[in-house]
Amino acid sequence: MKKNALLLALIITFSCHKTETIKAPATINTEKTIAKDTIKPVSTKNISDSITCIDVVLEILRTAPSYVEGTKGLYEAVVKNGGTSFGITVEGSPNPKRDNSLDYSETYELNLHETYPDRMPTIARYTFDPSKNELYEYDTANDSLMPIAFNKNLILKYNKICK
Repeated sequence: MKKNALLLALIITFSCHKTETIKAPATINTEKTIAKDTIKPVSTKNISDSITCIDVVLEILRTAPSYVEGTKGLYEAVVKNGGTSFGITVEGSPNPKRDNSLDYSETYELNLHETYPDRMPTIARYTFDPSKNELYEYDTANDSLMPIAFNKNLILKYNKICK
């Protein structure tokens, strides 16, 4: 009984406690200010400098009809199965440090994977060979690379940026 009375007294004390905040009057600046246009035009040179070889290779992959068809509705399917997304892992590249790839390779080795909280299964493997200007999809059943179509105009972009 004493505990209940003590608890009730504490509740009443804190609920009746009034907190006050004192607001300082806002200061009004009466000086005239002149705004200058500080926006600088963007140089097209800077934009092309920020595009790297791996960006172009990923663009090449994303234009491949088999990749487009294979990823159509993939996000929704992964989420429905408890996943969060899908993505591309760069497993190998001619410049692994710059491309944030896992290892060195004379070709660009790319994996399409689904992302789940406990795993990231690879669902397709691709290779871009810059010496042959070809994009391949790995055929697991036959353990071979099959050439696939992509936007060939991107080869010019790759050569301009990467060679």
